[in-house]
Amino acid sequence: MEILNGFIINDEVRSILFSMCMGLIAGCGIAAGYVLANKGKKFSKNFAVTVLLLPVIMAMIIPFIATDLRKTLSLAGVFALVRFRSIPGDSKDILYTFFAAAAGLIIGLGSYFVGFVMVLVVSLAYVLIIRLWKVEDKQVLKITIPEDMNYKDVFEDLFEKYLKKWAVKNVKTSNMGTLFTISYWVQPKNEMDAKAFIDDLRTRNGNLNIILENPDDQLAPVL
Repeated sequence: MEILNGFIINDEVRSILFSMCMGLIAGCGIAAGYVLANKGKKFSKNFAVTVLLLPVIMAMIIPFIATDLRKTLSLAGVFALVRFRSIPGDSKDILYTFFAAAAGLIIGLGSYFVGFVMVLVVSLAYVLIIRLWKVEDKQVLKITIPEDMNYKDVFEDLFEKYLKKWAVKNVKTSNMGTLFTISYWVQPKNEMDAKAFIDDLRTRNGNLNIILENPDDQLAPVL
């Protein structure tokens, strides 16, 4: 009979199920805000699913631990472990993960109005900031050259032709010191022909490796 009592739908269970439904609705709004903010850009679908379901999970477990300090500390330890095991990602994605968790926590505590107002305000602010705040189209250019080549001015005329701004990020050796890899922060000119740019660079560096990438491509999803 004690086992069957765990399957009885009482007022507490109904409240938790209702909170889970509210968490799902909030998660849909949070995920929609993330997708809308990054519309036309490269973004992680896995991250969108994460912020969609995170409020549901939080809304479900909060009622079980809200009155027990030991369980609360255990949950904090789980989140710390997940964060420690995660590869560092984009700071705005880390913020958005915290936002999704906070929304689920508030809804799990029964403050539905406050939770949905938070979802609406923060999601709207996130979309507006990401869509309207124009940032420099900064990319990373990596050029491999022989050790006997003086890289200081060898690409200067090509940079002036194709780029608005550039700066050396770092220089490192490879292949037992016989090659150098120079990394630059670059801002391409409008409608720059990337293929023509790379082809011109290849004529200078002896057809060795050249990589042109966005900084965000180097970052893995937070979760």
